[in-house]
Amino acid sequence: MIDLINAHFIPVYVSNEDVFKNSDAPPAVKKELLRIRQETLKAKMSAGTVHVYLLDVDGHPVGSQHVAVASKVEELTTLLETTIDRLQVPAGKTIVPPSSQSTAPKAAADALVLHLIARNVERKGGEDVPRKAVLGTTRSGNWGAYPVEDWIILGKAEWSRLLPKGPFAPGMTWEPDREVAAKVLRHFYPSTENNDVSRNRIDRQELKATVVSVKGGIARARLDGSLRMKHTFYHRDDDNFVDATLLGFLDIDTSTGRLVNWQLATTEATYGRIRFGVAVRTVAARK
Repeated sequence: MIDLINAHFIPVYVSNEDVFKNSDAPPAVKKELLRIRQETLKAKMSAGTVHVYLLDVDGHPVGSQHVAVASKVEELTTLLETTIDRLQVPAGKTIVPPSSQSTAPKAAADALVLHLIARNVERKGGEDVPRKAVLGTTRSGNWGAYPVEDWIILGKAEWSRLLPKGPFAPGMTWEPDREVAAKVLRHFYPSTENNDVSRNRIDRQELKATVVSVKGGIARARLDGSLRMKHTFYHRDDDNFVDATLLGFLDIDTSTGRLVNWQLATTEATYGRIRFGVAVRTVAARK
């Protein structure tokens, strides 16, 4: 299927969240998506917001499938192959070579940029291992088959609130600012259709920092905590809650008081019946 797409089509994907009516997507993009859907409906083909659309060289729809149908290997493969045969589309080289689809965002030099990865896991041999998709297998590419990611930026005024006033010494303990920590913890959930973190409700949040070493001008503090958060799978109420235990560390430059590194991960996490894991790390900002 990947070979068919790369050789005979120019793949384009659009996130619905980026083009909703209240988004800042360019009007031309919204207008074009609406045109494709309307033309598809007029041609009496399946149309909607979660669809595969096949367009000819002039941008007119020549085929479509709802995601529930397209997720079946045989169905999508048949649509691609019959379209190629019907339009006599010759094979060619890939127009755009594969590349990373997610890069560090631009941020101020004194900001803390965090990269977050979340993915479903399953228990095997007493350990949590990542769930993996099997390419070419129907129902393999479900919600939890692939890792998901996000970027979180904390300005200096925010990350400064996570730290106490020095001097730092082993054994020193404190509670990082709850509001700033919550800005990160609200992203601790597995792949779902609802990604509106502003609607997440934290029912329990515990995070304790303990300095374990001061070496080479860096104070390292261990982080221990837990989280219980209400997060709905879709944009409607359900019985799903995030329950997680947390472990991580902070590195603080003792001469400048700057937070130079923050890493945090779940050691145990469930979302309803789903087991999942989340890891956050500090990365360099893109200038």
